[in-house]
Amino acid sequence: MSLRWAATRPEPARFWVRFAPRDWPGANEPWLDLSRGRLGEAGEGVDFSPLLGQPLDDVAYLPPVPPLLAAARDALARDHLARGTPVLLQLLPGERAEAPGATLVVDALPAVLAGDLASLDRLPEGAGVAFPLLAGLTDDPEIWAIVGERMAAAEAAWVHGIAPQLTPVERRRLARDDAFEALFHREPPLERDFSRALARFGFTPFLPRPLPRPPIQLRENRRIAGLLGVAAEIWLRLGRPAEPGQALFRASRWADATRYDLASLCREGHLGVIAELEGLAGTLVEQAVARSGASELAAMIDEYLAPEPAKPSEETADLAVAEV
Repeated sequence: MSLRWAATRPEPARFWVRFAPRDWPGANEPWLDLSRGRLGEAGEGVDFSPLLGQPLDDVAYLPPVPPLLAAARDALARDHLARGTPVLLQLLPGERAEAPGATLVVDALPAVLAGDLASLDRLPEGAGVAFPLLAGLTDDPEIWAIVGERMAAAEAAWVHGIAPQLTPVERRRLARDDAFEALFHREPPLERDFSRALARFGFTPFLPRPLPRPPIQLRENRRIAGLLGVAAEIWLRLGRPAEPGQALFRASRWADATRYDLASLCREGHLGVIAELEGLAGTLVEQAVARSGASELAAMIDEYLAPEPAKPSEETADLAVAEV
C-alpha cells in the first residue's frame, strides 16, 4: 500500500474535508467514510510516514484504524496539528485519542449495527457524532428522539446525520433479517428530517467548520467561506432555484482561494467590486464579518429546521371541500 493525500472539495455535507488519505488502513468493523459518504474499507498495517511533514492548510481527515495503529494515527494527527492544520479525527464507539486540538467525531455505525446506542453515552470531551441514516435500521423518528436525548446527555458537540451511498454488497453486509427488504427497496431517511428531530435537543445540522491555526493565516477567510458553503447547502436542500445555490457555492470556493483579507475588504466597502460576491453572497459576507446573529443564513437554517407542517386528515380535507 502507498499512502498519499488526495485533495477534495470542502463542503458541509462532507464534514469540510479537504485532504483525505488514500489506501488508508481502515478499521475492520463497518465504518463511515465521511469524505466520500460511503462505507469505509478495512486495510492492512502500513507506515504513516508518507503522510507526515506535508504542509496542509485545511481540514485533514484521519479515519478509524485497527487498535494496533491507533498510537501511530494519533502521532500523525499531532504532527499536522502542530503545523496549524485542522484535523478531523474519527473514532469508533468507546475509543479515545491522544491528539489535543483535533476535531473528534465518533462514528455511530457500529453502535447502530450492534443495537447498542448505550455505547455512545460516554463521548470524548468535545466530540461530535456522525449518525448513519439507513432504511429499516435508523429511519424511525422514535429512534431519532432517543438519539437526541442520549447525545444531549452525553454533551455531544454536534450530531451530523449522513445517508451513505451503498452498493448491493454493502447492503447485504449491513442488513439484518428485519431490515433486509428496507435496505434494498426503500429510500433512506432524509437528512433534513433527522436534523429537524435533533434540533429539538439543541443540535444544528452541520459540524462547524474546523479552522486553521497559526502559522496558517487564513482563519477568518475560511470561516466566512464556510458560512457561504452552509448557505449554499441549505438553499438547495430547501428546494430553492439551483443557480443561486450554485452561485453561493462558487462564492464559497472563491473565498477559500483568495488571498485578500475579506474582513478588511468588507470594512472598507470594497465587496461591491468583486463579481463573485454579488447579491446574497455579499450580504452574507457582510453579516459574517459583523457576526450578526439575525442574519440571512440564520433565517434559512430556522426554515430548514422548522417542523414539517402537519398534513390535514381526510376528515379535515372533506370539511374544507364542503365549505367551498
